[in-house]
Amino acid sequence: MSAQDIIAELPKLSQPDLESVERRIQELLVTKPNGSKRSWGEALIEVAGSVPGLPADFAQNHDHCLHGAPKQ
Repeated sequence: MSAQDIIAELPKLSQPDLESVERRIQELLVTKPNGSKRSWGEALIEVAGSVPGLPADFAQNHDHCLHGAPKQ
C-alpha cells in the first residue's frame, strides 16, 4: 500500500482511530534504529528531495510553483 493510498483512507477513520495513528506515526518519526531520539528536522531530511518530477528549486520557490508568486 502506498502513502497516497493510506492518506486517502484517513478521512474514513474515527477521531480515536486518527489519534491512535498519529501517536504511532510520532513514535516512528522520533525513534532511530539504534533506539535514540531524532528531531523532526532529521526526519524531514530523510525525505527531502524524494519526490520525482519537482523542480530543483521547489522548496525555495514553492509559492511560485503553487500560486504563481514571483520567484525568490
